Amino acid sequence: MEDINREWNKLTLSEREEKDIDHLGKQKTEREYILAAKFLSRRVLNIENVSRAFRPLWRTQKGFRIRKAGEHKLLFVFDSKDDAENVVMCEPWSFDNHLVLFQGYDDDIPLNNLKFNTATFWVQIHNLPVRYMNYEVAEGIGETLGTVVKLEDKTKMEGGSFMRVRVVIDISQPLCRCRKIILSEGSVWWVSLKYERLRSICYWCGLVSHENKDCELWIKSKGTLTVDKQQFGPWICAPQFNPSRKTFVEVRGYYDDIEENKEMKPLITNGDGVDVVAPAAVRDADAGMQQGFWWQRLALMFQ
Repeated sequence: MEDINREWNKLTLSEREEKDIDHLGKQKTEREYILAAKFLSRRVLNIENVSRAFRPLWRTQKGFRIRKAGEHKLLFVFDSKDDAENVVMCEPWSFDNHLVLFQGYDDDIPLNNLKFNTATFWVQIHNLPVRYMNYEVAEGIGETLGTVVKLEDKTKMEGGSFMRVRVVIDISQPLCRCRKIILSEGSVWWVSLKYERLRSICYWCGLVSHENKDCELWIKSKGTLTVDKQQFGPWICAPQFNPSRKTFVEVRGYYDDIEENKEMKPLITNGDGVDVVAPAAVRDADAGMQQGFWWQRLALMFQ
């Protein structure tokens, strides 16, 4: 924006060109929630194909519209704020096996001023020692990758044999493959990182903005690079993870339930149909009957 203003300030404007235009806010459409998107695919975008691809995935409560906004850029205009927020919350999205970068768009800002350089991923942290598989450690590792998205439901970070953390990552840099951590006794430990719903990545340089054949390293090598020189591979793409499948269960102590039951006062119903606390004699008699019943069962079993 500053560059554009600087260029116009160099020119001598006519009287008509210098005339201010005010009150544009009255012409703005009400109740629209806009997401700007940049498609990392190099193919020409067909907005009808885009709509057919995303409609069954997003399952919006209300409708949305798509507008072309430049080369490989589209505006998604939602009638519902919740629908727009859900799209962002469920990132990353891909089209034609290439990443699509979304961000909220304030239409007071020129689209050319937007910088599409971040994407939000669920990152899996593998090879953690069991005693370090907790939320604090996962978030600490995530903070070295980008901005951690804090979650109210921490159980989503549990993946069974690994931990998960949601991170906003700068994709202008290669994705991180691993992290070196120092354990409490001072020893060095390596953990590996995998990215969920990552459809494509350059195996030469680790950027998600292009494919292997478009990488500068490959082009400069004039085809002399061999596969064994690739620093990345399909192993960085995490397999499909089902968060609805439980990978962690917390079990209460057996005697915790017994203690709770002792604290609960037994109730009986009086003649008026009202629940009242049972007298001690009634409670003791009931306990005795139950004990006698079980002794009878045991006697029958061993006859």
